Amino acid sequence: MSSDWSRASNPVPLPWRPVRWIWGRTARWLSRLHRWLGVCFCLLLVMWFGTGFVMMYVPFPALGETDRLAALPPLRLDAVTVAPSMVLEGLPTARLRLVQTLDRPRYLVTLEDGGVRSIAADGRGTPAPLDAAAAARVAARFAQRPARAVSDSFDHDQWVVHQRFDPARPFHRVELGDAAGTELYVSRRLGQVVQRTTRCERGWNYVGAVAHWIYPTVLRKRHAAWDTVVWWLALGALAATLTGYALGVLRWLNLRRSGRRGLSPFRGWLRWHHVLGLSAGLFSLSWLFSGWLSMDHGRLFSLDQPPAPRHALLRGGSLASAFAGLGAQDLAPLAGARELEFFVVAGQGYILRRAADGSERLMPVVDGRMEGAIDAVPDGLLLGAVQAAYAPARTLGIETIDPHDPYARTRSDPLPDSARRVRLADAGATWVHVDARNGRILSQMDDSRRLYRWLYAGLHNFDLPLLSDSGMVRQAAMLSALVAGLGLSVSAVVLALRRVGRRKRS
Repeated sequence: MSSDWSRASNPVPLPWRPVRWIWGRTARWLSRLHRWLGVCFCLLLVMWFGTGFVMMYVPFPALGETDRLAALPPLRLDAVTVAPSMVLEGLPTARLRLVQTLDRPRYLVTLEDGGVRSIAADGRGTPAPLDAAAAARVAARFAQRPARAVSDSFDHDQWVVHQRFDPARPFHRVELGDAAGTELYVSRRLGQVVQRTTRCERGWNYVGAVAHWIYPTVLRKRHAAWDTVVWWLALGALAATLTGYALGVLRWLNLRRSGRRGLSPFRGWLRWHHVLGLSAGLFSLSWLFSGWLSMDHGRLFSLDQPPAPRHALLRGGSLASAFAGLGAQDLAPLAGARELEFFVVAGQGYILRRAADGSERLMPVVDGRMEGAIDAVPDGLLLGAVQAAYAPARTLGIETIDPHDPYARTRSDPLPDSARRVRLADAGATWVHVDARNGRILSQMDDSRRLYRWLYAGLHNFDLPLLSDSGMVRQAAMLSALVAGLGLSVSAVVLALRRVGRRKRS
């Protein structure tokens, strides 16, 4: 019995030979794949980790809403002779604004297809696109100083390449000649300043966001091409890191099985690369994976914006019918405004008056008459509008959103204080975020989108519950992780150069 027990207790070497063969073949395959993926993507990884430092402190240039409103000239409502209903007649309008451009008021009509039309509000004919001289005057009014130089008309450059600027194209770029090197972008079509950059912002962003997002104008202005290129590059870099981490763990396990001490069997730069990969590999994987997800755009996860028909259903009627009885003279009580916005929720018309200091007043319009100002669109009306837009899904209720709610921070700006959350009883447990100030759907989040929030913002920006409320701790964690990732990538570049050099000599 003792001999039988002994034979049963001792491992039999023959059945394990296939396992050892598969183990060895896997390690060699991973080694070759990682080596050449590393050669292809190591410089890209260095760039991504390096530019991440800059992006922590220097955001991409953007003109804030407060600055835009403060710089607009006061609306001359006494010069308005065209009623809103006359502008809206026959147009599939999604949004209507009344603004002042130099000495003339004009309506800016946003169509349901995203296009924008500029229509004179004083009855003196269609406003002509701004020429260079008029653009210089708009910029001077904005900056309260004369312009030094104005460019010819153009459609794209580095700082207005995003598709959100499409309705405002073309532009004039106006140099102010100030110490900060400020440049203003004036839309020929809208007659407004839509972008502002400084010399410092431009310089740092070339080694920050522009490089990080692979944002050269020639590529980025072709959104589909840019989206495809960056998605595949990010996937390739992720594959290089994943194979490297798997290979690093295999090498470490082999070292432990052999009874040797330490973390790595290698020497020199390869040892540094192996040790850094074991220590920083999981962060690098999560950071690259979440960065790859930033380019998802509906490939794997749901989108946060509903299709255009839902916006139309939320309005519950046309702007033309909601403001049919409102005359141009009825706008006189709103004097002093910088901008008026006309919108509809569940068939009810509203006018939002925006002042230079950013304050807003909301006036319902009933039967062509403005009523007293209110703080926000009533929750009951918003709830009914969402019910109509998302039928047959049933609404469960509406609520305000706590500023510390983790879902109030998405990949874009935080939800405004006026946002409301409507919960739906559908398969995805969808939340619809609606702005009670202007009646627009801000975003929608189902189970898929909520998971995306954690996989993207949580992993990539360290936007996690314990870190988000502690700025210094979160910043220190991100800096430490970026340093480790950069060190790992630099060691990969050194090894790649040596590999390519050996191949050339052979």
